[in-house]
Amino acid sequence: MTTNSVSQYRGIFGIPATPFNEDETLDVHSLESVLNFSVESGCHGIVMPVMASEYQSLTDVERRKIFDVTTKIVNGRIPTVAGVTGVSNIHSIELAKYAQDAGFDSVITMPPHSLTPSNSENLTYFDQLNAALKIPIWIQNHPAGVSLSAPQVIQICESFENIRYVKQEGPSAAHVATALLEQETYSVEGVMGGAGCKYLIADYNRGMCGNMPASHYGDIHSKIWNLLEQGDEKGAREIHTRMAPLNNFESLYGTRAFKEILYRRGVITSPTVRSPGNKHLDKYDMHELNTLLASIDDLMTWKAQ
Repeated sequence: MTTNSVSQYRGIFGIPATPFNEDETLDVHSLESVLNFSVESGCHGIVMPVMASEYQSLTDVERRKIFDVTTKIVNGRIPTVAGVTGVSNIHSIELAKYAQDAGFDSVITMPPHSLTPSNSENLTYFDQLNAALKIPIWIQNHPAGVSLSAPQVIQICESFENIRYVKQEGPSAAHVATALLEQETYSVEGVMGGAGCKYLIADYNRGMCGNMPASHYGDIHSKIWNLLEQGDEKGAREIHTRMAPLNNFESLYGTRAFKEILYRRGVITSPTVRSPGNKHLDKYDMHELNTLLASIDDLMTWKAQ
């Protein structure tokens, strides 16, 4: 666990894929590898396991194992954020307490959304979670879950002392983020974006404190962020523009693309995605990916040993 401060939640907080063997069992050796890769490639933080980690397909035993392995491998080198979204309040809180005990610096969660909770039920959830933890809590505001309005997010952050950070995603994410950052009470201390860093420069200029993308381009995304922090927006834009075709490709295939790239980079031993949801890449997809990866080879500074 690192020492909590506002400044530590800034930069590229990479989301490692959850590696599976070809029989879809958890590949712990590759999990350790992808965590080390995420740190060594330059990510400023780790978020695990969330949507890009296939958290929906994991058992609770596997999620706890991932918590334990993550804190062991990261070992305080960069901040860690545990994904604890569950199917009920009790489920999420149990996961969050385990993550805190395992040494995570903070947790991130969508409200449990399988039964479409009301706003008052969302408040109850965050009240219970806040009471159960001593570490910071991130709200993941994603349209796949409960889509919270800016006033609803501000109300939650004003009400509970541990809840000060937001990952804002989905339609109008940028405008919601601005509303959160410009609220008068300053109850929201930081907002990060998603969408695989597609809007990273625009988000940075809005005052957002970072992005939570899948970590397979940790070296490239962290380079863009570092250039922005150094005041070199021109240099950042040059790299960001080169990444646009990869972003388009990944928007079609999601986790399957992330894992194929990690496999190509020598980070994991198999690109297997757990069923259901294992999208097929045909020979034309592979040809396109080969071409796109060749075009950014000089940007991928992390190389397998």
